[in-house]
Amino acid sequence: GREVWKQVFQELMQEVKPWHTWTLKLDKDLLPNILKPGWVQYQQWTFARFQCSSCSRSWASAQIQVLFHMHWSKGESKGQVKMRVFAQRCQKCYQPPFEVPQFTQENISRILNNLVLRILKKCYREGFKLVEVIPTIKDISLKGPHDSDNCEACLQGFCAQGLLQATNLPTSWSPRANTSYQVETRIPFSPSGEDSYSYPSQNPMHRKFSISCYCCFIFIVVVVIVIIITI
Repeated sequence: GREVWKQVFQELMQEVKPWHTWTLKLDKDLLPNILKPGWVQYQQWTFARFQCSSCSRSWASAQIQVLFHMHWSKGESKGQVKMRVFAQRCQKCYQPPFEVPQFTQENISRILNNLVLRILKKCYREGFKLVEVIPTIKDISLKGPHDSDNCEACLQGFCAQGLLQATNLPTSWSPRANTSYQVETRIPFSPSGEDSYSYPSQNPMHRKFSISCYCCFIFIVVVVIVIIITI
């Protein structure tokens, strides 16, 4: 239950910041990208199991969204974390309730380890520029598409696929092949201190024009050679 999350989080934070006070609170009304001033966000997509409270059917998913909002008060040496795990419902029952996923102890530790690394990076400005995500353990092989019709995050417009498209990641990269992932943005360094981007031309008309010019040049050369030979 929620006490396990709080206990593991406290243990991990005490290891890295023993003189600071951090609290973890579960908030079912938390929404992505809606932040109060001074708060920062971190999201993970992870693996867990579900069980329907109506028919006892069980299923698993690797696209469970776990949302965190974090706030650090340096003057008081206190930090807060609000957490929400988006639910899913049974696809076999009529009007089923949304069920909270069941995580293993190992995966809870991995998710919260990722959270602590983000706290060190975003709140304390510590750690590497790009922090690798510790993947959750997927104990079964999942097949078939994500059940968007019964996913709370998808129904509220916060699905993984929608967020993926919004970040303009390569289309060949699929979140369904990952147990968890984190979108990171890296900005190219510019000596002037401004963002600088350089993209090659991808206009197909430019390529067609270049090919046409090349063919015309070859044709002219051939005609000149034929004229010289005939003379």
